[in-house]
Amino acid sequence: MQRALAVSLLCVAIAGTQLSTATAADVDTDNSSSAAVAVPVTVNVPIRTIDTPGTSGQGGIVEIRVGKSAPFAVMLDTGSVGLRVFPGAWERKPGSVKLGAKKIATALAGSKVKGIVGRATVTLNGVTTALPVPFQYVNTTNPSIQQWTESKIFGILGIGTGSGDLTNPLMAMPGNLGVSWSVHFERNISDRIGRLGSLVLGGQAPPDTIMVFQSPFVGKNINGALLWNDHASNGCWRFGVKPEWCGNTWFDSGGTKMRVIGRVFARLPQGANGMLRQGTRVEFAAPGSAYVGHRLVSGDQASRNYVRVLPKGAGVVNTGNSFYFDYTVSYNVAIGKIYLSKS
Repeated sequence: MQRALAVSLLCVAIAGTQLSTATAADVDTDNSSSAAVAVPVTVNVPIRTIDTPGTSGQGGIVEIRVGKSAPFAVMLDTGSVGLRVFPGAWERKPGSVKLGAKKIATALAGSKVKGIVGRATVTLNGVTTALPVPFQYVNTTNPSIQQWTESKIFGILGIGTGSGDLTNPLMAMPGNLGVSWSVHFERNISDRIGRLGSLVLGGQAPPDTIMVFQSPFVGKNINGALLWNDHASNGCWRFGVKPEWCGNTWFDSGGTKMRVIGRVFARLPQGANGMLRQGTRVEFAAPGSAYVGHRLVSGDQASRNYVRVLPKGAGVVNTGNSFYFDYTVSYNVAIGKIYLSKS
């Protein structure tokens, strides 16, 4: 196993990915054992920021390969699980991609999008999953998909840590690369392209973490990876002068607007289209914390301060992706924790 890992890391380095480096002291030069690297390996996958098609706000885009396909762009979404490939990602089925007969559907922009289940390895910045993973090949279309493909975005890479009809491809990455990762978006200002954000495979939470959240354990996926319900991490919220509410909190890089859902929020002050009244103070903290970890004043800017109130059903707060611009959000699926730190 150690020998296979060493070979794998060598191949990654040759591919030009950004890896942690080790000094001579970190390597066992005694020929009686395999070389061992004492520092964690990380791989930086650049995230490009675009204006989100069909709505306001911005989103994060990464390039992937499926099987032996040419690279194509997909939206990075922590709010869903599994890879969804849109029509036009490739002209003909790439080598090593297997398409089956099983049909599945996924919700997108308020409608169900149908497709079939395929299986292939997935590659990000030269690093390939240790085994083929299931994905949805979307063989239908709708106006939302057309808006994405017209912007040269050909899928959604769902890296949520919960259960679903597919699996998170990151969990199939080799070694520690499939156990922890971090996500940070950079804003584009007006028409100027900003710096690149990053998806860091193997990324660890830094010592100056501001908030930590525990997701409930929900089992294992088909490959034995641990699953955690990241739609139900416990967070504490205060909107204006209303009493603090602690409950299910969902960090979602795929949505550009915060959504405050549930009957418990029916008395929040609202403006047009269910938007939380502009100028309302919003505070957020980890359970049991002695301080407020995050503050904003509600406004009308998606990916910044837009908060929509949907006062029906059970209570949950979907943060939208503003948190991924304001913080680095780190995940550790060995223990089910989510960390927020300043970038």
